[in-house]
Order: sequence, then structure tokens, then C-alpha cells
Amino acid sequence: MKNSSGQTNQTSVKWGIKWKMVSIVMLLMIVFLFILTYLQISSQKNLLEAELSKRIEIMKEKLTAKGESIIASLSYQIEKDIAGYNLSGVTENIYGSVTENKELIYAVLVNTSNIVFVHTLKPDLAGTQLDSPSDQAGSAVSGLTVKEYKKDKDSFLKISSPVQISTEPWGVLHIFLSFEDLDREIENSRSKIDYQTNQMIKKAVFTSLLFLVIAFAVVLYFSTLFLRPLIYLTNSAHELSKGNFTRSIHINRKDEIGILAEAMHNMMINLSNIIEKNIITSEKLSSAALEQTASLQETSSLMEEMSSMTLMNAENATQADNFMKQTSQVVTSANKTMTLLAGSINEVSAASEETFNIIKTIDEIAFQTNLLALNAAVEAARAGETGAGFAVVADEVRNLAMRSAKAARNTADLIENTVKKIKEGSELANTADQGFKNVASNAAKVADLVSEISLASKEQKTRIEQINGSVARMNEVVQKNAARAEELSDSMSVFKI
Repeated sequence: MKNSSGQTNQTSVKWGIKWKMVSIVMLLMIVFLFILTYLQISSQKNLLEAELSKRIEIMKEKLTAKGESIIASLSYQIEKDIAGYNLSGVTENIYGSVTENKELIYAVLVNTSNIVFVHTLKPDLAGTQLDSPSDQAGSAVSGLTVKEYKKDKDSFLKISSPVQISTEPWGVLHIFLSFEDLDREIENSRSKIDYQTNQMIKKAVFTSLLFLVIAFAVVLYFSTLFLRPLIYLTNSAHELSKGNFTRSIHINRKDEIGILAEAMHNMMINLSNIIEKNIITSEKLSSAALEQTASLQETSSLMEEMSSMTLMNAENATQADNFMKQTSQVVTSANKTMTLLAGSINEVSAASEETFNIIKTIDEIAFQTNLLALNAAVEAARAGETGAGFAVVADEVRNLAMRSAKAARNTADLIENTVKKIKEGSELANTADQGFKNVASNAAKVADLVSEISLASKEQKTRIEQINGSVARMNEVVQKNAARAEELSDSMSVFKI
């Protein structure tokens, strides 16, 4: 298996299933062989022990039969010698039997009083009486008895037979047979058994080792044969865990491993399709998140500009409101002034009319004075020289009257023109006054509207600040989503499909 860099990458397993299986099987086989070998060797050893026990019994029976034969023959000979008063023959026969039979260690002949007559092992005890309870019990036998004794490491067979003269008991003959040959035979037999046992153990160990080697090779071969697909599946799963979905899994088997391989192959195909869709989705999501981030940043910038513009508009609206309040005050004051001006003009107009009337009166007076002067001139002409001076005065008065009439007419014209202009000014003042009233009313309305606009701008500024905060939070969330989308795209990029 190779990774993307071209290097071989195998899954490292410290204690694989193959070696676990081999170890378990070998351990079970070792235990089985050990138990089987132990049972076989134990059975064979028990058979040999049983055979040895039978041989020991047979040898003991043979030794006992030989001892019984010896003591029977010797008792018969002793009875004949005692009956013939051949006591030296008794001693010779006893010693001769001990000498002739190597199994016979020594013999003791005691009478009914438990006095030693012959003791081949300790001749100096002849004539002495045995006081030990066992010796006293041994002198009271009524028939042939056989007993085994063991002293220190030596085993003995004691055979006792009564000695009778005619029908009267005379004493008891004891012979002691050694088990030395029997023990030697037993020891040799046990050595042979141990040797055979060791040979069987060696053969069993060699056979077991050979069998274990063959079994190890067979188990290793079949475990490798059976576990190679599992190792292949393990390496494939390791590659899948690293995101490599390019490797196909094909194992042509109909057992559980083949079903597992088919399931892993289907899983890999399904995961590959899902991951491919996720990669495309993550790329689209990342692109959309980046676009959304850019749009939100642009929106945030626009909202900040709008917020600053709204703030500026609110400040301007506040200033306009203040200006409109001041303008409203000025217009109100101007309206009052115009009202006073209109009143003053009306008063001036009324005074002009009165002045015009006075001028008319002066003109009439001048006209009458002129008429009077003309009459005075006429009368002076009539008077002749007497009225010459009066005619001069009348002429001057007439001139003065004419000049007064002319001045009155001029003044009347001026006053008439002034009255006309004052009337026109009064009308204009009235119109201006009405206009100022309308302006004051409109200014008040504009001031109210500007005040409402100022309040609305402040409220809009607050709302825009809240929207700006929401946009900032949305921008932060979108940036996080963009980062996560990018991380998702990066994490999905490790998959190879």
C-alpha cells in the first residue's frame, strides 16, 4: 500500500491476530501434549510398577516357599537328631543349612523354656534365656508362621516352626531370610523403570517437539492463509481512516471474511459518494460564505456611511430646528413690526388725507384771496391814483395768493401722490403683513416638521446603530461560518476519492 507521497505505509500491529492464534493454538497443543504424554508415561509407569509389584510378590512367595521348605526339612532333621540324642548333629545341620542357603542369614533354636540351644549369628547366646516379649512370644508358636521385619534399611523374613518330639513340643526353630537379593532385584527393576521412563520422556519430548514444529508450520501457514485477507482489510481500513478512498477492496471469498470485505467495499463506495457531495457542498459553502462575508462587509461599510450621514443629517436637522425656531421668532417679531408698520402707514395715510384737506382749504383760501386781490385791483383801478398804492398791495397780495395757490397745488399734488404711494404702501404692507403671517404660520409648521425630522433622525440614528450592531454581529457570525466552512473544506480536502 502506498500513500500520496509514494512511500509504502503498512499498518504496524504489535500483537497481531495471526500470532495470537498461533500462540493460543500452540499453547493448547503444548498443554494437550503435556497432558497426553503425562497420562501415557504415568500409565506406562503404573503398568511397570504393577508388574514390578507382581514380580516382588512372586519373588517373596518364592523366597517364602523356599524358606518354608528349608525350615520344614531342617525341623524334620532336628526332630530326628533330638529324638536320637544327636545334639551335635542338630547344631551341624543348622549351621550347614545356613551355609548352604545364601538367602538364610541365621537360625535360632530355642526350647519351650525360651532357652537358646543354637544361635548361628550369636553363638555366645547358646544356653541363655531370651527375656524380650517378642522372643517369648516367638517361642510359643504352635504352627508354621511367616513374618516380615525391617531393621534399619535391611528387610528380613522370619519363618518359625515348632519342634516336637513325638507329640510333645520341644521348642521352636526360627530362621531369618534376607531380602537383599530381592531388594537388589527391586532396585534394578526400579532403575530399569526409571530408565524406561526417562527414555519414554525423551521420546515423548522429541516427538512432541517434532509434532509442535510441524503443527507450528501448519498453523502458521493456515493462519497466514486465512488471516491475509484480514490483514488486507486492516490495511484498507487504515487507509480509509486516513481519508484515502481510492483503494478498491476485492476478496473473492464466500465466507464471513468475503461478506465483511463486500460490506467494507460498499461502505467505501457510499462514504466516497457522501464525501464527494460534502466536498462540493463545502466548497460551495465556503465560496458562498466568502461572498456573504464580502457583502456583509460592504453592507457594514455602507451602514457605517449611512449612520454617519444620518448622524450628520440629525445634527443638521437639529441645527435647522434651532434656526427655524430662531426664524420663527424673527418672523413673529417681523410680523408684529409689520402690524405696527401697517398701523403707522394707515395713520400716515389718514394724516395725509387731513393734510390734503388742509391744502384744499389753503388752495381755497388762496383762490378767494386771489379773487379778493382781483376785486381789490379792480377797486383800486376805479379809485385811480388814490387807490394806486392799494393796487400795488393788492397786486402783491394777488401774486402771493397765486404763489400760495401754486404752492398749494404743488403740495396737493405731492400729497396726493404721497397719499397714493402711502395707500399703495399700505396695501403692500397689508399684503406683506398677510405674507409674514403666512410665513410665520408656515415657519411654525416647518419648525414642527423640522423638529419631527430631528426626532425621527435621532430615532433613525438609534435604529441604524442597532442595525449596525446587528450587521456587525452577523458579520462576525458569517466570518466564523466562513472560517468553519474553510476548515470544513480543508478537512474534506484530506479525503481522496
